[in-house]
Amino acid sequence: MGLSGCQSISGPFAGDDNTPKPGTLGSLKPAAMPELSSVGDARKITREQVTESYRALLPLLQDPGKRLEVRHRLADLEFERAETQLVENAVDEMAGAIEAYENLLAENPGGETNDRILYQLARAYDLRGMRGLQLDALDRLVNDYPRSEFWVESQFRRGDILFRQNRYAEAEDAFMTVINADSSDGRRESFLVNAQYMRGWSQFKQEDFRAALQSYLSVLDLVVPGDTSVVSIEKQYQTLTEDLFRVFGLSLSYLDGARTLQSLFAEAGEKSYERLVYDRYGDQLLEQERYSDAISVYERYIESRPFSAWAPRYHIRIIDTLQAAGFGSTIVDRKAQFVSDYGFYSTYWHQADEETLRYIEQQLESLLPELANRQYALATDSTGQASREHYLAAADYYEEFADTFPVHPETPEMLFLLGEARLALEQWPEAIAAFEQVAYDFPYQGEVPERAREAGYASVLAFREYAKTWPAEPEEDYRSYAEFQQMNRLRFANAFPLDPRSDDVLFTAVQYRFEQQGFQQVVELSQQLIARNPRAELLAESSLLLARSLFELEQYGTAELAYQDALQLIPADDERRSGLVESLAASVFRQAEVLADAGQTAEAVSEFLRVGVVAPTAALRANAEYDAATLLMELEHWQDAIDVMVGFRADYPDHEQIDRLPARLALAYRETEQWERAGDELNRLFALATTDEERRENLLIAAELYERSGNLAKAIDTWRRYANNYPQPRDQFMEAAKSLSGLYDQTGNDERRRFWLREQMAAFDEAPEEADDRMRYLAAEASVILAREKLESYNAIRLTLPLNESMRAKTDALEEAVGAYQKTSGYGVSSFSTEAGYQIAHIYARLGQDLMDSERPPGLSELEMAQYELLLEEQAFPFEDNAISIHEQNASQTRNGIYDEWVRRSFDALKQLLPGRYNKPEILTGVVDELG
Repeated sequence: MGLSGCQSISGPFAGDDNTPKPGTLGSLKPAAMPELSSVGDARKITREQVTESYRALLPLLQDPGKRLEVRHRLADLEFERAETQLVENAVDEMAGAIEAYENLLAENPGGETNDRILYQLARAYDLRGMRGLQLDALDRLVNDYPRSEFWVESQFRRGDILFRQNRYAEAEDAFMTVINADSSDGRRESFLVNAQYMRGWSQFKQEDFRAALQSYLSVLDLVVPGDTSVVSIEKQYQTLTEDLFRVFGLSLSYLDGARTLQSLFAEAGEKSYERLVYDRYGDQLLEQERYSDAISVYERYIESRPFSAWAPRYHIRIIDTLQAAGFGSTIVDRKAQFVSDYGFYSTYWHQADEETLRYIEQQLESLLPELANRQYALATDSTGQASREHYLAAADYYEEFADTFPVHPETPEMLFLLGEARLALEQWPEAIAAFEQVAYDFPYQGEVPERAREAGYASVLAFREYAKTWPAEPEEDYRSYAEFQQMNRLRFANAFPLDPRSDDVLFTAVQYRFEQQGFQQVVELSQQLIARNPRAELLAESSLLLARSLFELEQYGTAELAYQDALQLIPADDERRSGLVESLAASVFRQAEVLADAGQTAEAVSEFLRVGVVAPTAALRANAEYDAATLLMELEHWQDAIDVMVGFRADYPDHEQIDRLPARLALAYRETEQWERAGDELNRLFALATTDEERRENLLIAAELYERSGNLAKAIDTWRRYANNYPQPRDQFMEAAKSLSGLYDQTGNDERRRFWLREQMAAFDEAPEEADDRMRYLAAEASVILAREKLESYNAIRLTLPLNESMRAKTDALEEAVGAYQKTSGYGVSSFSTEAGYQIAHIYARLGQDLMDSERPPGLSELEMAQYELLLEEQAFPFEDNAISIHEQNASQTRNGIYDEWVRRSFDALKQLLPGRYNKPEILTGVVDELG
């Protein structure tokens, strides 16, 4: 059951009309008894009937609790009746209700439902304007019944009364209890906005303005939605919100104004309604003609929220305020700052929404030309550094206008002025870019404006001045700049062909492109210029560049004719004529080369020879003959090539290509199997070689060629020079040593042959871990050759009397032969290792056999001879046993997959030495198909 409304707050808290303010007592709806109807009967029961029923019931009740309940109900009915009379007829009959409630409290001071009675009693006092008694009832309720459902509302009512009594500190505490009350049951929410609002006023009345502002922020947090539109605020809070904006300004006026506002939101954080507060405060200050303070408000907002959509709007509002106040001295600076902060180059521009960008563009459309023209005028009226700074500022504004409004009708003029400003600053690239935009980048309708032609030529002139600064630049940058200049020339010449300056600009482009070797473009441009029929000087020079470019493009037949035309146009005393003759010869020379590349050899040779006819004194003639020889070699006409090269060597001994002939002649001689002459040419190459590696390779090939030619003396001499001078690489050294050992074998010089055989072995033995299989093989081969000589020496020794002396020589030879073969075996080459194994076994077996076949001493008796024979057998047996063992080891190589001649011979020897084991005939047994 609700309370009836108290009177609305008057004074500064009231609205513009008498409507009770939200959250006050007067704004609450009055309570009403529920309408009762009997079951099945639609007739209404009146309040009077209900009252009479309760009065009739009361004497009949014996239970004190029920009697109290009925009396409470009767008091409520009386309150309702009196309230209706007061509202409808302005008649105060509330005394009865008050008396009833007071009696109930007096008779039952500790009753559980007294909070409701106190609540109704406070309402009754309120309706009669008895504020003191009302406050007493509310105090009793909040103190005695802290859990009452009416506690939050009663606290709010207390605060309202205390505020009216100017007891602001107590009122603030009461409103704080409402704000801090438990919100779980939802009772606090209907009072929260007004409690915050009234708390702020309580603080304001205590002159605690900063705290009051914090309270007002709390109110706005509750009532202002996120879209910041006042229209979107709930209707019941619109008047309150507008009051808040006004009281904000009032509170700020007692503090530090805009600075306080800024710090307030800095502490609270960004709010959706922040701009509204600033906006209303600024408007208030403007209404009071406090222009500086209003400007400060806008500045503080911009400082706090530089990227807000309202920042540029406030900036313009500052400018408007300055104009309205007559503060003209700073307006230009403010306009410049607007461009800087919100223009096309600003950080703000790239994050602004479309609507804000449109607003900014509207401002910039007038601001930029105004600022630019002002700076340009100041620049022309000043000198030195001041003039330069004004030109810089003007250029920046012109450029920003063009970037901001690329299709604006005024943009070409802005760009032309930009170019002029950049020229004054000697900022050549920027000036050129601006002029080129004016000349070429706008879709002019009809005839091209004079301004465009002037801009185009101005860019050409600017490039000329700019080019004077390039020599100090790096080469790569210099070339890049020059290419941009060339593009600029061609754009002007092609865009404005009827301009009297166009021919000279085009010829300059031809010259530059020729210098850069862009010959195809030179041909096209020079032909284009010639077609314009320029003055004689340009015609002659263009023709000459055309001829040279055709030559460079390998159009040699056309170039030959073009050179002839150029010679007719160039004056006779021109120093360049001799060079043109040389170029004419080169055209013929190149035609010969083309024929040669096409495989037309005879025609190519004829053209090479025609060089001497066309230009007999030309330096190119020698090259023509040289290339003729080259062609013959490519076609494998070796002897013809040899004849030409031999003649060339005789005719041009100092020619730059003379040192290349030995290699070519060596090749030709090899192809014609003239090995010795080929070797001679390689010896020439040896003398011409610039590196040790080249000399080594030439000497190696020469030695092979001499050996192949059969000239043993030259072959031995060359191989020996190689081996003595190039011990590295080892593998090649061993090949050289092998060749020398073979050559000395052919000449019968056994001592030198053995020396180079030992050199092969030594080369391997010095670094076996670095050797490959071929080197190992060569070492083993050399070793086995020397071992075979030792074997021959051993075999040649016969055992004769006296046996002890011949036996000593034989065993010495045995040790040498066995050692040599063991060395061979140590190289691990199977083909030589098995030979070594066989021969070592053979050596031992031979010694045993030689002992048995040795001479017998004369004069021995039969017994003595028998004893001597037995002695010989005892001496021979160990050698035969060693031989068997070594043969078996050699034969065992079959387990490793090796079965060559020497393994087979070891098996044959074992058949003789151990026939019982190794010479058994194979017995074949037939297959038994059946048993029985």
